[in-house]
Amino acid sequence: MVLPFVHETTPQRVVFAPGALARVADETELLGLERVLVFATAGSGARLGSRVLDALGARGAGLYAQAVVHVPKAVAEAGLRAAEEREADGLVAVGGGAAIGLAKAVALRTGLPIVAVPTTYSGSEATPIWGTTEGERKLTGRDVRVLPRSIIYDPELTIGLPATVSAASAMNAIAHCVEGLWVADRTPFTVALATEALKRWVAHLTRVVAAGDDLAARGECLAAAWLSGLVLSGGTGLHHKLAHVLGGLGLPHAETHGIVLPHVTRFNLSAAPEARTRLADALGSDDPAAALQHLLRQLPVPQRLREVGFDRARIPEVAREIAGLGIKEPRPVTAEDAASLLANAS
Repeated sequence: MVLPFVHETTPQRVVFAPGALARVADETELLGLERVLVFATAGSGARLGSRVLDALGARGAGLYAQAVVHVPKAVAEAGLRAAEEREADGLVAVGGGAAIGLAKAVALRTGLPIVAVPTTYSGSEATPIWGTTEGERKLTGRDVRVLPRSIIYDPELTIGLPATVSAASAMNAIAHCVEGLWVADRTPFTVALATEALKRWVAHLTRVVAAGDDLAARGECLAAAWLSGLVLSGGTGLHHKLAHVLGGLGLPHAETHGIVLPHVTRFNLSAAPEARTRLADALGSDDPAAALQHLLRQLPVPQRLREVGFDRARIPEVAREIAGLGIKEPRPVTAEDAASLLANAS
């Protein structure tokens, strides 16, 4: 039986091809942009950002390569000032979630359109979800103003991406898919996307980790990342809310998603038979939580929260915060439930 649902489709253009970076100026022209500021991280992100700035030619308004994971409030404010000082009429975010997150934070305040050039697999470029941190609290929201107007997927930009980054960002995207199968606001569209994306991840992620120069596998994973991001139009639940709370404590976003996912899955599937069936099919296992744990163990990523800096003494306060969110789908979450889950993941 199909549950009642409301599905809203948002406008977004996607350009997918090896060498697609060369089209970045064309994409900004289609949006009518003339002064585009490029956001990136420092180091290798800045080098790629310089390439993008060169490709923009006269439309480039400069490079701001100070993006930081979780988008601390001070970083968001500095990015906003940079856009104002350069009189930018648009933004290009190149790199992973840090750069895209910074562009979203600025777009939330200004309404400036974003062109995203993702080089990792989290899928955040396909979502209208923004997040910033202030102190030990991560603030998140949903606003169509932060949804990139155009995405340029160029598999060549991911060649040589470290296996650790490939694996961690992919687990983040896989979490979108898994949770998308049980959230209350799922639709036939998001469920179909989640199922297709999971099958692509199962088939190609370990190939990418084993061989960083496998262009075909890289392309498949970028396509899976796009589908995974679109799944978030159906909302989030316990898994993402837990990852956001832990992110506020300074834990790395993608790695935290991967560590927690098998434990949240085991907790929720007892109340989500349809999700269990779909996950079993996509993962090729009658025990989806165990299959996810097995996948995690095959990847060069942290396996326990303590490995990414989580202090077990903080379990009670995190558990209370999670319980206070009033999560009901697919089952209610008490402070005791959250504490047990965190202990198992630690």
